[in-house]
Amino acid sequence: MDISERAKKVAERYMEENGETPLLMKPFYDGGIKRGADYRYHADFTALLPEARIGDAAFCECLYFAGEDEVIMLAVKLFSPVELWINGERVYKSDVFAEREMREVRIDAAMKKGENRIKLRFVRTKLGFGGIFGTWLGKWDFCFFRPDCPICEGARYRLNDGAWLPKLKEAEIVLNENEYALFYTKTKDGEDVYVKGEKFPEDKDFVNPFGIEGFGAWVGLYPLKGECEPSFTSTVQGTYWRFKYENVWLRPYYGAGLFGRWSYPLGVTLYGLLRFGELVGDNSIRDYVVEHVKRCTDTFKYALWDKEAHGGAASLHNLLAGIDSLDDCGAFGALVEEAALSAGAEGTEEVCDYISDYIEHRQPRLESGAFCRKNQMHSFHNDTVWADDLYMSVPFLCRRYKITGEEKYLSDAANQFIQYDKLLGIKESGLVSHVLDLRHNAATGIPWGRGNGWGVFSLSEWLSFAPEDFPERAEIEKMFVRRCETLAPLQSEDGRWRQVLDDDEAYLETSCSAMIACAFMRGVRMGLLGEEYAERAKRSVSSIYENCTDDEGNLYGVCRGSEFSFAKEYYKKELLTRKNDTHGIGIILLAAYEVMR
Repeated sequence: MDISERAKKVAERYMEENGETPLLMKPFYDGGIKRGADYRYHADFTALLPEARIGDAAFCECLYFAGEDEVIMLAVKLFSPVELWINGERVYKSDVFAEREMREVRIDAAMKKGENRIKLRFVRTKLGFGGIFGTWLGKWDFCFFRPDCPICEGARYRLNDGAWLPKLKEAEIVLNENEYALFYTKTKDGEDVYVKGEKFPEDKDFVNPFGIEGFGAWVGLYPLKGECEPSFTSTVQGTYWRFKYENVWLRPYYGAGLFGRWSYPLGVTLYGLLRFGELVGDNSIRDYVVEHVKRCTDTFKYALWDKEAHGGAASLHNLLAGIDSLDDCGAFGALVEEAALSAGAEGTEEVCDYISDYIEHRQPRLESGAFCRKNQMHSFHNDTVWADDLYMSVPFLCRRYKITGEEKYLSDAANQFIQYDKLLGIKESGLVSHVLDLRHNAATGIPWGRGNGWGVFSLSEWLSFAPEDFPERAEIEKMFVRRCETLAPLQSEDGRWRQVLDDDEAYLETSCSAMIACAFMRGVRMGLLGEEYAERAKRSVSSIYENCTDDEGNLYGVCRGSEFSFAKEYYKKELLTRKNDTHGIGIILLAAYEVMR
């Protein structure tokens, strides 16, 4: 088996399935029922329908478009009694217990591929009227759209049997002295047209440049002063494009696939693509990564404005714009830095400064300086310390040191290893617990494969950047060697490591095996580990590509994204694998890179 050819197939399949796609430009009504800062839709009918009387009902309808048959978990926060229908079938009716407590309920909602119609009925009582509905998971990015305008995010609603709302009306453009509006459209021949003025031009002889019907041919940018360079990926002089109707804005959304999106697994994925592309001399892979990064950095300022302007839920960069954890920023931020350092990506400074400021000044920490999870929108994670967060922080801090020359970043990263070893280390085995639950002052005691993989891989990252005479280097070297010595005898005869490292009944897991292999190879090259570790790494990588990839470039055996548990059964029997999961694609490419070097 040729590892290089198999790895190339994995890279090519990923890029083909997630090719560069344009942003989807859609109308957005900034009013009525829209997503708030919690990324859920707020249907406060006390405010929206103030004329309603006790006993009146409000109906709310929206559409969800599924790429495949799937089950999504919906959350509904009650202000009053509610019933929920999906595709004509009632799937939930609140009871008196939920109503009295104004409880948040979670519903497993089966969605069919394509269009799904969601309907809610709320009844007004003395206590309230309406509710909040949408994702159960903070910042989970799925959108609902209006049945009367399926390209417009939001929901329509009505009181009893009344007319559907909201109704659109044409906007009046109010400009102060020396201000103007800039309008944009296309001719029927596809030629761009820009016009300065004080009101929307006539639609005659023009077509909407984004293929949006029913909202007029023109979009307007105002108020403006002086000269400007119009953009559709950023705000211009603090404003953005809008339609001729009151409160209706042009809004960009992600297209199909993963291109241009920001998440921590994609940070690892693109890091692996970048390194593998360098190794095999394929500039098209490098260019793909750089263009993905460019899409992210080009839309960063718009996303921050969008979040502030439209109530807290940005249509792009849902994680970075609503940053409240290292997951949201560190791993992909490290990729952005790496793309700048080794691939010449430009325009990365602003987003990296933003991440650095978050980590240094706003990321929650314990008194020791150790990173922890608090005050997150995803409340299950609050008051915890995760082994994962070493990768969500250390690679970024290492590259921050290289870019700025400031040793404080390496020192902070070194302190994380030292503190996490105290908080999560399992003395009996030398392995690392997945999570420390601060509410119970107890670590899980479960040596999850990928959690340990994140840690030893991040140690190798730090050692790759730290000078030989750096104050903490000797201590980190000892920790790295000790960790590798603990992991080596747990390698299976197959060559891979297990989902729960010390449990022979746990399944063999791809991503942790690749992370450990990477760390072993780096340790050998740095002279910290003997040659037998190179052989272990090669055996692991050979097993991964032989047993976990196919001729089409598909990847198997990668554990999906996790929560945490104090029970091994969760990791062994519930936290199962997913085909082509992005937690594994990049790291097996990195493992191939390390071995092939």
